[in-house]
Amino acid sequence: MDIIIVGSGIGGMACAATLAKSGQKVKILEQNKHVGGKAGKINVNGYEFDTGPSLLTYPNWFDDLFLSCGKNPRDYFNYIRLENVTRYFFDEGKFVDVVSNLEETAENFEKKLGIDKNEFLKYFKKWEDIYKISEEVFLEGEFKIDYKFIKNSIKWISKSGISNIFKSMATYNKRLQNPALEKIMNRFATYTGSSPFETPAFMNQLAVVEMVLGGFYPNGGIFNLPKALEKLCLHLGVEFEFNCEIEKIEALKNNFKLLSSKQEYNTTKLISNVDYFTTQDLLGNTNKISQSALSTSCIVFYWGVKAKFDKLKLHNIIFSEDYKKEFTQIFQEKVIPNDPTIYINISSKMDSDHAPEGCENWFVMINIPAQSNHISDDQIKRIKNLIIKNVYNKFQIDINNLIEFEEVLTPKKLFKNTGSYLGALYGNHQNSIYSIMKRKKNQDQKMKNLFYVGGTVHPGGGMPLALRSGVNTANKIINETL
Repeated sequence: MDIIIVGSGIGGMACAATLAKSGQKVKILEQNKHVGGKAGKINVNGYEFDTGPSLLTYPNWFDDLFLSCGKNPRDYFNYIRLENVTRYFFDEGKFVDVVSNLEETAENFEKKLGIDKNEFLKYFKKWEDIYKISEEVFLEGEFKIDYKFIKNSIKWISKSGISNIFKSMATYNKRLQNPALEKIMNRFATYTGSSPFETPAFMNQLAVVEMVLGGFYPNGGIFNLPKALEKLCLHLGVEFEFNCEIEKIEALKNNFKLLSSKQEYNTTKLISNVDYFTTQDLLGNTNKISQSALSTSCIVFYWGVKAKFDKLKLHNIIFSEDYKKEFTQIFQEKVIPNDPTIYINISSKMDSDHAPEGCENWFVMINIPAQSNHISDDQIKRIKNLIIKNVYNKFQIDINNLIEFEEVLTPKKLFKNTGSYLGALYGNHQNSIYSIMKRKKNQDQKMKNLFYVGGTVHPGGGMPLALRSGVNTANKIINETL
């Protein structure tokens, strides 16, 4: 009987490829007509957009998967290291770039933000040291408390300091005494869908991924990564069934029965690459998760813009004036912020065929609370006008009349397209040490033949961690059957 994987996201396909390489028969059931999960694609009127993730990190982890399957990754995809990773915009048109070299980034901060280069590098060295331990302990394998974990945890605490487990990221970063740089460092909390004013200070180590290990761009765009994984899976004998939405999962004594509108499937081992909490709904289990415990969701505008903007790069951040108020509104008040930080990704800066000549493809995103409520047209219009106003204030250009194509992603649509529970991007937020330690494991605690992969379970959100969850889970299954 085939192992069945529900969902063809990064984690699901990484798991499928690893299992197939070991000789297992694997079938992936996908509700959409294409692979990718959140990492999908829109192609309309000469504009091409990646629908979700936009920054590639840890490309070596992707390479390692292909190599472990006996394949040359360069036969499937390629990528380049970004010289300019992210451009951050502040008040009065001031901006600063994070680049591929930490020393150069520190020089940029000194020149543009007025912080001593060596002071910043000294501050950052702490997080580099902590990150090296964290990668080995928390990311590279199954999370379990054993002698190795305890030994490395003691080492980790000695580097981090106990206070930084309970002190917030934003509180710690006040020692920089530079409001602009504090915003840059605090932003990395959003990589886990969390608030920098609540998530523990040791999460500053997330900045190491972008500022030291580097940001990358896959040739042709992010969607080429899931397409490469699909090709790898097919070469290894994995079977795909598309337009196959699972409506119910029945847990029987020794197997699972999966029901779609077309037919039923049976398997003795089930792997869900759907959001953990959505999977519980499919199983008929009661979800013990409150909206307040979920990570951020988002609203995304996909805009075809009839102009080119030299001041903008591939990745751009326009900060809100009151960063603390923004996260208070998201997590405490549970409302859409009235002055949100704006992220703009323009992949046509790298691949000119992603937009017609003289045009750009803007992926414009803001963070909002996870929610089941319908977002009205009036709310969408208000947010759109706010973004247009902020862009005008920064660049003195009114883009309203330059937008010739628009599609909008809301939490409800994100749930429909990908199964993200209440539109939450990463499952649970990580606003406390408790929520971090209680992140859902890859194997169900009661049904030992049920597994979870993807960005809502261990080791975390984002493409590389979703991939790692798939590989870790596959290896666990393989080891258990030896």
